[in-house]
Amino acid sequence: FLVAALVCLTTMTRLVDEQRGQIGVFRALGFSKGQIVSKYVIYALTATVIGSVIGLFVGMAIFPVVIYETWRLMYDLPTRVMGFPLQYAAICVLSFAVLIAAVTTYVANKTLREVPSQLMRPKPPKNAKKVFLEKIPFIWNLLSFTGKITARNLIRYKARALMTIIGVAGCTGLLVLGWGIKDSISDVVAIQFGQIFDYDYTISLESDEKLGEIQEKLGKDLDNEKAVPYMTYSSKVYLSDDDPTINVIVVDAREGSDVLKLHKTDKKTPLRIKNSGVIISEKFAKNHKLSSGDTITIESANGLKQSVKISEICEMYFQHYIYISEDEYDEVFDEPIHPNAIALRNGEESAAEIEEQIKDIEGYAGLMDFSSLTDQFNTMLEALNFIILVIIITAGSLAFVVLINLTQVNISERIREIATLKVLGFHDSEVNSYIFKEIFLLSLIGGVLGLPLGVVEHRFIMTVINMEMIMFGNQVKPLSFALAFAVTIVFTVIVLFLTRKPLRKVQMIESLKSVE
Repeated sequence: FLVAALVCLTTMTRLVDEQRGQIGVFRALGFSKGQIVSKYVIYALTATVIGSVIGLFVGMAIFPVVIYETWRLMYDLPTRVMGFPLQYAAICVLSFAVLIAAVTTYVANKTLREVPSQLMRPKPPKNAKKVFLEKIPFIWNLLSFTGKITARNLIRYKARALMTIIGVAGCTGLLVLGWGIKDSISDVVAIQFGQIFDYDYTISLESDEKLGEIQEKLGKDLDNEKAVPYMTYSSKVYLSDDDPTINVIVVDAREGSDVLKLHKTDKKTPLRIKNSGVIISEKFAKNHKLSSGDTITIESANGLKQSVKISEICEMYFQHYIYISEDEYDEVFDEPIHPNAIALRNGEESAAEIEEQIKDIEGYAGLMDFSSLTDQFNTMLEALNFIILVIIITAGSLAFVVLINLTQVNISERIREIATLKVLGFHDSEVNSYIFKEIFLLSLIGGVLGLPLGVVEHRFIMTVINMEMIMFGNQVKPLSFALAFAVTIVFTVIVLFLTRKPLRKVQMIESLKSVE
């Protein structure tokens, strides 16, 4: 909406400026301000309605199809059935209509503040002003002629400079958002199953009667670096307003630290499972507003309810967990512990090779391979690339529209200046530099300002899309910032390249046209 408002503002400003003389004649003939404003409002609304209708059908044909087909790469979904959301279409069309009408009314009324005699004369160019750089001689003297003109024009045309910066910053922010979403989603699997869970396989047991035999078998394989037994079960957490479920992990405090690399919510400070209190996962704590030092009531494996104290909150992205040491569990519930799983670290052998060692032992139930989970998630990320591509193309197109529009306004407003430079013998490359330096500098500023804007947008979106049992990251990789900035500059260069032809067509005779 902001970009649409900027495009409308620049377009209608240019149209009204070009028809100043006609507006002056209308006012002199007795037409009211309301009648004149309505002419431009109707023009803008007609374009808005046509654009909205085209946008609705094009958007309906592209975005839902891309997103739905992307999810079908990961899930078995039914055949897509397209519907037309009439209420959303109405909201979009009406919102744009109100926005564009308001902007057009503002632009037209601003021009109509002048009397007819002023309107019937061409609008004089703005006076050049000194800039602060002129007060720093050792910098100012190093600038070329076109460099000095660029610095002065940035101050001379503040409104256009501001619109360019805002438009480019908004588009750069969208690009950062697009790549940032992928960064945040891709990181969580790598962190949870590659760093927090510092093991490769989970061996499930039906009973612990043959646990010793299984451990002995695993111990004989030198590729098995760690094999830590633990007990896991699902428990209710009895809170005042809800009774959510959570996965309880009961493990020896010393051995647990060998396969679980827990960190505090700052993602840096290491945590160890201790023989006092419990550690709960970050997402569960956020969902239920729990903090260190709080007391919660949980169940034992046999359903006995007892209160435990939260000693720490740990970084965790998938599922909700409570980590409790065997000694603490024994003290709280006074029940025997029956391990029903083994955390196995073995980065050399495949799941089939490990399963072959223990599949015939009584009590063995199954093997879960974290690498298969990671592969499935990577498949999802590949599918997500299509959605990211759509975001990038959309944001890039917006940047292109903003820049091409503002560049055309720039040329039309200063056509006599450009023609005068040609009369004075400036080559085409020098004339191009006169205009391009300003646009390129504004794009650089807009691109830089758009990076932190993208971070704000990204954090907001990642907060909104968080799910009940999944917590996404909020980090954007440096490469994503670089790519967003680079795409912005590429679109700027394309616009400048396309602008060379209109500049070449400017005739020197234009320099003879007087304002009066």
